[in-house]
Amino acid sequence: MPKVSQVKTHASLQLAAGTLVFLTVLTAADKKKDGPQGASAVNQAPADLIWPLPPDPPRIRWLAQYSDMAKVKPPAVKKTGWLDKITGTKTADEKFELRKPYGIAADKRGRIYTADTELKFVFVIDPVAKAVERREGNSHAPLSLPVGVAVDAEDRLFVSDAELHSIVCFSPSGQPLASFGATHLARPGGIAIDRQRNRLYAADAKASRIVVFDTSTMQFVGYFGSPSTPASHPGGTFYSPTNVALDRVGNIYVADTWNYRVQVLDPAGKFIRAFGAQGDRPGEFIRPKGIAVDSEGHVYVADAEFNNFQVLSPEGQPLLAVGSLGTDPGQFALIAGLFIDSKDRIYTTEMFHGRLQVFQYISQPDSADHKEVKRAANN
Repeated sequence: MPKVSQVKTHASLQLAAGTLVFLTVLTAADKKKDGPQGASAVNQAPADLIWPLPPDPPRIRWLAQYSDMAKVKPPAVKKTGWLDKITGTKTADEKFELRKPYGIAADKRGRIYTADTELKFVFVIDPVAKAVERREGNSHAPLSLPVGVAVDAEDRLFVSDAELHSIVCFSPSGQPLASFGATHLARPGGIAIDRQRNRLYAADAKASRIVVFDTSTMQFVGYFGSPSTPASHPGGTFYSPTNVALDRVGNIYVADTWNYRVQVLDPAGKFIRAFGAQGDRPGEFIRPKGIAVDSEGHVYVADAEFNNFQVLSPEGQPLLAVGSLGTDPGQFALIAGLFIDSKDRIYTTEMFHGRLQVFQYISQPDSADHKEVKRAANN
């Protein structure tokens, strides 16, 4: 049974507007130096892990994890020699495992894509078919340090390469189609695609801005934002942004990592709001990395220092923290990537443990906070 730390005190946070949100509040004894911690069930099977604990209604449920790709496929008869049996030597399939996954995404068929920065290719995991493939570059569209991944409406895969400062596009069947953006990108990280507007947004950590491309032509469109300074970092300026996400109306959410905040831009790149600060209290960050938005407008931020992800309202009000340092289900070791699909499944990656985990957001459509968050997300 996994041992996951339990939070002893739970309470709801009363907003000024009079609505209740599902915040887990820690006592001083529960709050550790590694940041705001999430609550989870203790002495339960992994499939029963939920956040927060009863009596609060569950909002996040743990679903699955992937690390050893040989376990994704159905069992097969392995031909091993006597020496392999004695020494315990693994076959090629048994060595097929995640090493340092970063970016993560899923397509409409439920296939999961994650860029492995050590192996230098993208894993494609099909949980339904129990199959694993990989996407690699070629001489015309090489991959050297794949980081961010995104999938468009046609199931084409786009992969950012931090070393070659470019983006590679793959066909739905896996053939490299093109490499673009090298003259406009310095060190791209996370990417996101607005399928309605045919726009790809890349967080450029080195240039401290967001770079925009047209996915139909793969041509450069423009830049959003500019570098901030230690003395001045107004809205619309960035300091090494690492990841980017979109809500259901096309607003752009940026993990402005070394400004310890999240910035929200409209589809035209106009600054809307920012929230977050450096610190270890709920709603604060130390190393914000992956970012995503669910169907109701809640904002999820993975923090590599805290080894958790926080769930916040569209305005940045902290609602819930999930995870702590560890290798059990529901725990994290250097969490990096974060993605939410159309069914509100939450995907995370860990670079230290070589693992991706899947969670499910559980909607409470009749609750007051659901209505408030939904209203705020649509404004």
